[in-house]
Amino acid sequence: MLTIRTQMMTAFISSIVLTTIILACAYKWMWFNKHMTLMLTLSAIISSCLTIMICILFINPLVKRIKLMNKQTKLIANGNYSETKLKFESPKEMKELSDSFNRMSCNIEQQIKQVKYEQQEKSEMVQNLSHDLKTPLSSITSYAEGLKEGIIDDPKEQEKAYDVLIKQAQRISYMFDELTSVMSLNKNFQEIYEIETIYVDKLFVSILQSYERRLAEEHRSIDLQLCDQIISFKQYRLPLERILINILDNAFKFTEAGTTIEIKLVKSSDNQLCISIKDEGPGIEEQYLSRIFERTFRIESSRNKATGGSGLGLYIAKDLAVQMGGTLTVESQVGSGTTFVLNIPMK
Repeated sequence: MLTIRTQMMTAFISSIVLTTIILACAYKWMWFNKHMTLMLTLSAIISSCLTIMICILFINPLVKRIKLMNKQTKLIANGNYSETKLKFESPKEMKELSDSFNRMSCNIEQQIKQVKYEQQEKSEMVQNLSHDLKTPLSSITSYAEGLKEGIIDDPKEQEKAYDVLIKQAQRISYMFDELTSVMSLNKNFQEIYEIETIYVDKLFVSILQSYERRLAEEHRSIDLQLCDQIISFKQYRLPLERILINILDNAFKFTEAGTTIEIKLVKSSDNQLCISIKDEGPGIEEQYLSRIFERTFRIESSRNKATGGSGLGLYIAKDLAVQMGGTLTVESQVGSGTTFVLNIPMK
């Protein structure tokens, strides 16, 4: 492999040799006399040597820049992105090349960080799900063995055991539904869902029916405040239901029995539907508000039976809201409850 310097020297020496041969042929054919041929040959050799020196003078800085770029490229190949910035001001081509190189280095670094972050998130998600599955599976195993072996023989206790088995099975099913939802978030939204005409009363009747038994058992109430201006609107029904259910599940999970959950609908001036869901829970500390929509993030560290979850519910809700063309925000104060505000366009 020849270097740039070697190639340049070879080119100049070849030009000197070629010039000498041409002059020799001219002398042989008597185009020039001996003295003139000698003078022309010397002039050609001297001018070629001067040209070589001038070219080397200009080529050396270019070669140094190329060597530096080669060194920085090797650093990137070895995974070192922190010390690979180049700053060439001339010539123009080298400046453009260094700018492109810096952008490439920055993009690669960001992509590597993103891949590592996603891998870490996936690892945490699997660990969280594995940990959370142990509690319902343990309950199912315990009550199933008690029923099979006749240890639980009182009718009331048996009914209680069956309720526990059903609830824990539903809990496992919900975890897998969340995982499936996360996997489908990256797919084409419009291919999965269709825009439908949604009637507000039917929407909330459908959603709140699934909470009737829990509301009665826990002596809770839901204060639903509909908007007279909104009877129906067009949007993606299934994603909207999933967002509202995830927020309501969160409200039930982190509030005490006997409390009220307030759902309020308002129509904004820019034809947006604003749905706020307020609970009377303990609230969220300000340091956590910016993170609660992150995948797998959970405020509580205990992951106990009452509040343990995969940490995917709010992440899914936020992502679906964005894909519907809306926003999902949170307002909270410690000791004063939490309010989730969903804004979506009415198409």
